[in-house]
Amino acid sequence: MPRPTAARAVAAGAAALLAASALGSSTASAAPATVTGATFTWGISGYAQVGVFGPWTYKDLTGNASVLLGTTSGGSQTEYSVSPVPATSMPPSSPQKTPNAVKFTGGTGTVDPATGAGTLSFTGSYTVNGYPAQFKAPDEVYRDPVVTVAADGSGSLSAEFSLGAGTDQAGNPTPAQDFGRLTLFRFEPGAVSGLTSSGFRVTPAYQGVEVDVAGGTAQTRECAGGTGWWGSWAPEFVNTVPASIRPHFYSTGCGGNQDYKAPLPIDLGYTVGTTPGEPGGSSDAEQNIRVTVPETVEPGEFVWTIDGGNGLVSLGTATQAGDHYLATGSINPVRVTDTRAGAPAWSVSAQVSDFSAEGRSFDGKYLGWTPNASENTGGAVAGAAVASGFDGGQGLKQSATLGSAPLDHASGSVLLGAGLELKVPVSVGTGTYDATLTLTALS
Repeated sequence: MPRPTAARAVAAGAAALLAASALGSSTASAAPATVTGATFTWGISGYAQVGVFGPWTYKDLTGNASVLLGTTSGGSQTEYSVSPVPATSMPPSSPQKTPNAVKFTGGTGTVDPATGAGTLSFTGSYTVNGYPAQFKAPDEVYRDPVVTVAADGSGSLSAEFSLGAGTDQAGNPTPAQDFGRLTLFRFEPGAVSGLTSSGFRVTPAYQGVEVDVAGGTAQTRECAGGTGWWGSWAPEFVNTVPASIRPHFYSTGCGGNQDYKAPLPIDLGYTVGTTPGEPGGSSDAEQNIRVTVPETVEPGEFVWTIDGGNGLVSLGTATQAGDHYLATGSINPVRVTDTRAGAPAWSVSAQVSDFSAEGRSFDGKYLGWTPNASENTGGAVAGAAVASGFDGGQGLKQSATLGSAPLDHASGSVLLGAGLELKVPVSVGTGTYDATLTLTALS
């Protein structure tokens, strides 16, 4: 039975300043921007998840690098997920395992949120080794990655690459070596997917990339078995790494582990500032943002903000529950502060789009929620629970109230949240599905 490997909802919203009670509207929009706090999350390759001797070892992380351990290595990370072969190079399994991944935070650069075009740089390093310790294989060290993407989706990933001391395949000692900055692989036009105002996924080129190997096994360029895939990481990278690890990065045969050598997609996230709404009334937004709530709000203001992190609300991997799949999570919290004279009524509502993944989709009505209100000094009340449309009704496909306050409410603020519940039929195909949850404030 096919199963959705993950379901994700993207929380959308913007800080809005509503200083008058007259009804009006404004829509936030993204613009090219210098970004900070960018994130880079990557599972390396399907081959790194299995290898010949098991999953590759991650160690000696420095700077802003960390490792996310998936069920591949007994971990439980749900932040990074990919569909198995043939959608990506992730090895298939039952139940489907989640990959190990490396994550960098604190990245800087420029991005056009409308296209994803820009350059993001990250500091720190990670070390991997695909062999057991007794082989004394040299460690591979990747430092300070830089991702460059053009408006058409083409681009590249580069990093400072070095090897630790070890032994070669003949058992001879080899010294540590620093090869400088190398292009690991490139992106072809159309490589960007899932673009939002706070991030996107970009898939590296591999299939059909030719490399003339300087030494060792020649590249296989014709495959009738397995997926039929053959290819390579960037040729200059393949020919720089030593012969002992070179076959990890290009096709030396067909089928089996050869199908796992392609680099996995990279998830990039970043924070883009918001534009205040026009005074009064209604404001809509479809930005995934993080905003800083000031310690004090001047009298006479209505402000709502979202602490969105990288903007992605992950519902993790759906699990089968009888006649449906179930996934749960929580929205990024929304803080509403109202100190206006006369204490007019206000409300925040939400509506979700359909979920989609690589040409497949399912109805957004299958998402439901249970709102809650905390840190409540402003007389607000949480909205009513909305059941998943799997149980009947339209779920969050129909606009629903997250929270509200009546006329003459107390001056103050409230933190609005909601637990999400996604129940989808078992007929939904395998994939990582995304949707956009649009939040609207009325005052």
